[in-house]
Amino acid sequence: MTKPFPAALAEGIDEPCRFDIEVADLELIEGEVPTDIDGLFVQAVPDPMYPPEVAPLWPMTVAAGGDGAVRAFRIKDGCVDFKTRHVRTQRYLLEQAARRSLFGNYRDPFSDDPSVAGQDRTTANTAVYMHAGRLLASKEDGLPYEIDPVTLETKGVWNPGGKITSKTFTAHPKWDPANGEMHGFGYAARGETTRDLAYYVFDADGEMVHEAWFEAPYAAMIHDCALTEHYMLFPLMPLTTDLERLKAGGQHWVYDPDLPTVIGVIPRKGRADQVRWFHAPPTFTGHTINAFEEDGRIVFDAYECDGNGFAAVMPDKHGRMGDPSKVTTRAMRWRIDYHAPSEELTEHQVLAVADGEGPHIDPRRLCQSYRHVFAPTLNRSRLITDRNGRVVPVFFNQLTHFDLTTGHREDWYAGEGATLQDPVYFPRSATADEDDGYLIVVLNRPLEKSNELVILETRRLAAGPVARLKLPVRLRLGIHSNWIDGSLIPAWR
Repeated sequence: MTKPFPAALAEGIDEPCRFDIEVADLELIEGEVPTDIDGLFVQAVPDPMYPPEVAPLWPMTVAAGGDGAVRAFRIKDGCVDFKTRHVRTQRYLLEQAARRSLFGNYRDPFSDDPSVAGQDRTTANTAVYMHAGRLLASKEDGLPYEIDPVTLETKGVWNPGGKITSKTFTAHPKWDPANGEMHGFGYAARGETTRDLAYYVFDADGEMVHEAWFEAPYAAMIHDCALTEHYMLFPLMPLTTDLERLKAGGQHWVYDPDLPTVIGVIPRKGRADQVRWFHAPPTFTGHTINAFEEDGRIVFDAYECDGNGFAAVMPDKHGRMGDPSKVTTRAMRWRIDYHAPSEELTEHQVLAVADGEGPHIDPRRLCQSYRHVFAPTLNRSRLITDRNGRVVPVFFNQLTHFDLTTGHREDWYAGEGATLQDPVYFPRSATADEDDGYLIVVLNRPLEKSNELVILETRRLAAGPVARLKLPVRLRLGIHSNWIDGSLIPAWR
């Protein structure tokens, strides 16, 4: 019989769920589900099956170390079916056979049980995306796992033709809507704490058509990337890793506020000797929004923090944990001339004060100029306390539409005590305007330990949901979400 989970993992709405279930036809609380919606809303969720047997238990292990699960909402004909299922990674299967936790802290093989030395540690718990008719669950410390989009059964590691030689692959590849290519990469590609990057391009059929290896200036987290018509970009986060620190029992990542902003740029399908590393004063680059080319230069938009963007889960290089409430996030724009003689960046523009994360745009506008951004945000003035007088922890309590052309923003506040997970945005139709579509999001009610699925129309966002649906079970916090049009799933064509 499994032991109790430690308090850090057993408190509040984020207590492990540990189940694989499906529920047909979710109960409608309010409104109507639009009948023109036909697709799959998917989300990656870290959900530990067994309590970790490691001390100390680092905050990043609590937040993002759980076994991967795929959460899926099938929406069609005004109805919503729900299903969630754990990804049967090698790690998951080994622990199921042992009926206990065998793997230790986040990205720390030295904290594992000796019986699993050298085994694949990835949990595939960070993002879920579709390419070439395959649904892939991914975490950036290993290769993706292919998932059946209808049953959510695990098909195995995705490595087309065995051609991916990197040990890792990003949870945030980018697509060219013009030709269907997927551009991705692996960092720490030769193993944890290494500076190696492997850049890959896959055609619309899923075949690998390009590979290039090179090294980053230092061993950093490279969580996201960006793609333009002619270039691929790699923004380094000021989070460093060190092999000796890991061996000594330290945390995998630490924040270094003194490191410069570094953005690597390589031509599409370029060689290692064509990579340029551009530098600017220190910032904390988060998720990318989009990138495109204008007047011969690269326009790169991303979220940036004025402090430790992972303050809640990662210490700085002096071992101090930060205060997330004191960190401001802004949508920022860089202009980069790949052919400039200098690699110093100077053109930096604030697009919006976001105080949020997970920006979403119309997928048709990837690699092109765009205008509209949809994101979960935080209204700090509307936080509440629980019955013990403690502030209810909130990442996001609003959904926001930013118009980058006019500077206008529109917010929908989720309600007292409610919090929001990562939403998805998709246009109403193939011919709809860039800002005319739907936002779908899982809403949390932490004090009641319950959840809802919420659907909103973006052109009347402040008016609130057009549909709210009840989840008959409590759901753990997921990480990244995605929308997959029903026409892209082979079994539904």
